[in-house]
Amino acid sequence: MKRGLIILLTCLCVLQLFGRDSISTHYADGEFVSYCSVETDAPMVVADDVVDDLIDQFRGDPELLFEWAFKNLGKQPGDDSKNEVLIKLKLATFDKMTGKSRLLTDIIVPGFTTYKDVAIDSRVTKTKLTNGGTRVFVDIFYSNSLLKKAYGTFFVTPIAPNKVMLSMRIHIRFGWFFNIFITQKRYRDIVEWRMQGFMNNMRDEAERRVITKEK
Repeated sequence: MKRGLIILLTCLCVLQLFGRDSISTHYADGEFVSYCSVETDAPMVVADDVVDDLIDQFRGDPELLFEWAFKNLGKQPGDDSKNEVLIKLKLATFDKMTGKSRLLTDIIVPGFTTYKDVAIDSRVTKTKLTNGGTRVFVDIFYSNSLLKKAYGTFFVTPIAPNKVMLSMRIHIRFGWFFNIFITQKRYRDIVEWRMQGFMNNMRDEAERRVITKEK
């Protein structure tokens, strides 16, 4: 009885916080905080497997993620407003001893400059929650004129026997240069739609696996 009540209360809190298939951004004191959620017609075990593949490929070969999780989230032909900041992945490494991943990238501001060989370190931690859901915390260890801090939390929450809520919250505080360059409108054009696209891709992959298993 207690377990059922905990799951119900957690689901209600998630639904109230994130809504259904919604995205929003709050800006205060130089920090962007974005929330996104999508309902997914898949059981918890399938959604959890998708999250495991996301983490494994991020640590091992992030290029694979552009085939599904990051699909269609790169440069957008014919829409310069969504291409004002681009990231080119050059190398990815993972240190099992520290649990840290390192991405070597070029950060491109078209028509202005390219910041070459920018190393971004991060750690991804997955936790199983008492309500049967999953939490993934991503912490980025990087601070200079481009990025002051960034971290995010991804949740998979069961809301019905064959349905979960995927939800994500990210915090980004840019360094002094990007803090001037990236207005709230630019943030929506550069970041927010990609966040929604990523969540949709995660949902689509989970639902695709369900359909594949049923065949």
